[in-house]
Amino acid sequence: MFFQARGHQRVPSGSREFKSLTKRDAQLQLEHELEELLLTAEPDVRDGFRAQFAGFSRLFNRFLQDEGPSIVWEKIKQLPEGSVKTYADLPQPSHDEARALLSKLVVVKLNGGLGTSMGCHGPKSVIPVRSDLTFLDLTVQQVEVSNFP
Repeated sequence: MFFQARGHQRVPSGSREFKSLTKRDAQLQLEHELEELLLTAEPDVRDGFRAQFAGFSRLFNRFLQDEGPSIVWEKIKQLPEGSVKTYADLPQPSHDEARALLSKLVVVKLNGGLGTSMGCHGPKSVIPVRSDLTFLDLTVQQVEVSNFP
């Protein structure tokens, strides 16, 4: 089947060919970005970073070559009865137990995209959002509140 487009005839490429080209473009783009990033490293540490980047590139290529779903949903099983408890059913830890648990707490804060729709040209976490406080300032305050004495 041929399509007419601006006086040119073209044969639509197959889905498999498109995916192959897209994956190859992704790998080439990654390698280009890693090379650019490598140039920003101090000369005395570049070899170490080069080895780490090569390992990452191999893992990324393996990811690109995988066929099929990344999750085999048939292997996902329901949790056993009673595995999920309501907050009210949890035992109240002692003050020392709570301190010990909170000392292991890790907070990961995802603020969405890059902020380009807001005109942001740098990290979105440094945009003032309220009373000259940035997203980062607010996140730090939230963590500080959770760190009770």
